[in-house]
Amino acid sequence: LSSFSLPHSPFTLSPMLDLTPYHEAIVTAYPEAQTAIDHLSHTQDPEATLEHLLQISSGSPQAFSDRKLFPLIKTRLQQEICGKDDSIRSLIQSLKKNPGNAALITGTITALINLSGFPFPIDPALATGITLYLAHISIDVFCEWTRPQQ
Repeated sequence: LSSFSLPHSPFTLSPMLDLTPYHEAIVTAYPEAQTAIDHLSHTQDPEATLEHLLQISSGSPQAFSDRKLFPLIKTRLQQEICGKDDSIRSLIQSLKKNPGNAALITGTITALINLSGFPFPIDPALATGITLYLAHISIDVFCEWTRPQQ
């Protein structure tokens, strides 16, 4: 299996996305996160995993018309994480060095999205998918990729 690029993504996945460092920390704190880890391990596609988890937690895609929800989550996260307060950004940056923080980041992302006015509550499985996505691409790449065009 060779590397491939996801459409509209700023990164190329390696043939196998290694979730091992984050697995124990997240699943211990949020057992329901196993769904996200299993799906991402199988598909190796973070955006498809997030869409799948959104569909599981919130209903069929028809419930949201033709729009995908990942772009909305991406925008909300960009507003919350990439702003002037860099404490959350620093926490996410430390994730590769300290995978044990994955559960803390999952909880933080759940709270951030739920408090940001997102149209429905985000559960820990979906937040886990987001956490693993951010860990994989790095928060700096995420913030650069999602920065509004001027």
